[in-house]
Amino acid sequence: MIKTKILIADAHTLTREGLKSLLSKRKNIQVCGEAKDSRELSVKIKKTNPDIVIIDFFIPDHFSIDDIAFIRKKYPQTSVLVISTNQNKRDVLKVLDYGVNSYLLKECDEEEVINAVYASAKKEKFFCGRVMDAILEKATHHCPNGSVCHHCQAISLSEREVEIIKLIAESYTTKDIADKLYLSFHTIGTHRKNIFKKLNIRSSSELILYAIKKGIVKPQQH
Repeated sequence: MIKTKILIADAHTLTREGLKSLLSKRKNIQVCGEAKDSRELSVKIKKTNPDIVIIDFFIPDHFSIDDIAFIRKKYPQTSVLVISTNQNKRDVLKVLDYGVNSYLLKECDEEEVINAVYASAKKEKFFCGRVMDAILEKATHHCPNGSVCHHCQAISLSEREVEIIKLIAESYTTKDIADKLYLSFHTIGTHRKNIFKKLNIRSSSELILYAIKKGIVKPQQH
């Protein structure tokens, strides 16, 4: 049986032990190492070559967002699953732009952790419900009578644009999308620019969140 190797990077002993206990219940998962700070992470990831790094990047003097950047640059084949207390929208969007596969809060339940691990192992994306609640805008905006509010205006997307949004949310590159849809790289690039302009967004991570919010893709799948 081929096991998914996981390195746990967290400063707190209880968190590491809890994750090990939870993951050890699965025969196809192996915890291959632990790291309590950035220095140990750089040593252990080189030594163990894990399939997934589970990390809380928001622990001052132990881990930071720079560790996410380090993993994605030096070990691009390794998936990154964040399990953190940090649900700040700006920070979440930033780590998503680095290419994090999944993001959970430490209050998420066992099933969500396991589902996130399996999704990350397949290079898919997974966000727990509580993270989505924190980073997606709720329908709480109210437009004063007679005013024009961007968020109150309907946005018209073509079937082709919706199709491309789905593929971007599934981590397809512009070239991959062009090949899949039998269109030119330039055509897909133009569609992408138009989509970003229509939705007033600037990054793929924001597009993924929009797609989840609007039901174009499902949170448990991405």
